[in-house]
Amino acid sequence: MKKTLSLLLAAVLLCGGLAGCSAPVQEEEGPGNAGADVQNQPPEAVATVPEETEGFSDGLEDRDFGGRIYTVLYRDEAEHLREITAEELTGDVINDAVYNRTVELQQRFNMELGLLPVSEGSLNNTFSNAVSAGDHSFDVGFQHMILTASLASAGVTLNWYDMPHLDFEKPWWTDATKELAVNHIMYVTASDYCMNTFEMTWCLIFNKEMMTNLIIEETPYDLVREGKWTLDAYYNMVKGVSNDSNGDGKMTDADTYGINSYGSPWLASVSNYWWACGESISKFDEDGMPYFAMDSEKTYAIYDKMYALLVNDDIAFMDQTSGKKMIFWNGQALFASMMVRDVEVNRDKELSYGLVPYPKYDELQEKYLTQVDGHASMMALPVTLTEDDRDFVGTMIEAFSAAAYSEVIPAYYETAMQTKFAQDETMPLMLELIRQGRVFNFGYVYDPAINRDILVNLILSKGTDLASKFVSAKKITNKAYEKILQDFD
Repeated sequence: MKKTLSLLLAAVLLCGGLAGCSAPVQEEEGPGNAGADVQNQPPEAVATVPEETEGFSDGLEDRDFGGRIYTVLYRDEAEHLREITAEELTGDVINDAVYNRTVELQQRFNMELGLLPVSEGSLNNTFSNAVSAGDHSFDVGFQHMILTASLASAGVTLNWYDMPHLDFEKPWWTDATKELAVNHIMYVTASDYCMNTFEMTWCLIFNKEMMTNLIIEETPYDLVREGKWTLDAYYNMVKGVSNDSNGDGKMTDADTYGINSYGSPWLASVSNYWWACGESISKFDEDGMPYFAMDSEKTYAIYDKMYALLVNDDIAFMDQTSGKKMIFWNGQALFASMMVRDVEVNRDKELSYGLVPYPKYDELQEKYLTQVDGHASMMALPVTLTEDDRDFVGTMIEAFSAAAYSEVIPAYYETAMQTKFAQDETMPLMLELIRQGRVFNFGYVYDPAINRDILVNLILSKGTDLASKFVSAKKITNKAYEKILQDFD
């Protein structure tokens, strides 16, 4: 199946799936167009998938650890257990791939997997108390991304660069290995082992029937394939869709919209428009030090486009009810913001839909990018691991990460191909573009909380005064970085 899937995705990439290889149409001028140089040829949308895994090697030697227990501390919820292991075979493709990974690695290394589940709110205390007591009750902790920062500042986490057997250049390691490291010190990170760094990325889904009825000739799939899926192209597609369907003279949840998004509680559905354009809370200077980077000319241009999409002209309906009024599923919106996991959960819906990444800033942007929601897991290591512990734990983490890449991720795409989760042959390619475009950022993990929601709060309040917000945020952030960076000396 994995070889067949790889070939299929390659074919889809060459001739995008929903509407075939249609000719491009002239793109209209969008809101706040910054005037990209159209003389330059944009990069093509390129994605690769895990290759045929027969003969796949993680580069590790087979070893006998004499039945040693490898224990994972994690949040006691089903979606987080699925990252670590599965309790039994159920016939579900993803579940069984995770289960088989555990069995295979236990046999290969003569080890046993141990589980230490605790509530999300208790995990940091459990981690810190174990380190303080010298209690070797676990080998690695999987915690909420944002909450890992306080573990690092507490001095209880080990530098990942002090671990043997980890090859951060391998494709199962994410960009977190670059974006969360300072002075060659990295206290938290993520590989494909952290499966919900993929499932908790943001995407857009679109109503195929509405797309047909609106006579939109060049579909989002076509535009993604051609590298032309931009904020302006998106705006031109949604700007004339909204209408007072019931004729009561006001726009409510009974009407039709171009966009259905969250106003609460998943605010990243809004901020991801900014992240997808290549901007971030922090960037690194020439000395490798992070600095507050939100106050850029490009951010102002992006915000203008976001405002046009999400505030002006009733284009967007913002659900404030934790998803209870995601009217997209009723056929009332052309597009909706979703995490990948939400699309999977709603795979029983009768609506015919497609899935694409959030749009790029312009055609010259190299990749389609997407923010990893802060609820996703990242890994941290207890600083008390001995040299012998590190040899064992490093082997386990590299092995489980590599197997996630070679076995679990392909199973995810296989599930997408065999269920209503994927209603066309193009969706697995879109999922891989999203997985490869995951964004991790030092500022998102370590910054004061205000920076994560500046743009969102302004959009929801229909505000436009970015400049004053950034003046205050920059001052707070610079002071915070002075303190945070002491931990990276």
